[in-house]
Amino acid sequence: MKNYRIGFSPLGLLAVCLVMVPNLLFLFVTPPIDALNHNEASFWLWNLFENIGRFGLMTSLCIIVNKIPMRKNQMLAISAVISLLSYFVLWGFYFNGIANGVMLTGMAVFPSLFFLLIAWKLRNTLALSFTLLFALTHILITASNFLF
Repeated sequence: MKNYRIGFSPLGLLAVCLVMVPNLLFLFVTPPIDALNHNEASFWLWNLFENIGRFGLMTSLCIIVNKIPMRKNQMLAISAVISLLSYFVLWGFYFNGIANGVMLTGMAVFPSLFFLLIAWKLRNTLALSFTLLFALTHILITASNFLF
């Protein structure tokens, strides 16, 4: 942790904002089928862990900065963009009234993967830890609600 400082990460903020775009659209457009409205765990502790992961990853991506420069791996960046675009495509289907368990679970998998890749690119292990907590709980909650 000696290489970390409190600061501002423009890429971290951009990543958080990009994932939030469909949620902002949600304020203005109501999908024909709003299956995600009730995507919560039946046990409160899982929801708590999911939210700790969610807000922890968003905060740490934006304000925790590693003094070591970010990774220059282009494959990492391309993979992040592909996961983000996949997420947007699934939201497009959702806003057009297409919703099934696999698609809804994908809507939990792809942003989690995107955040994991961005945290790895930024060498932000705190964000990576929060993202792992978020990914695990978010994907399991969504899969248990729509696949099982």
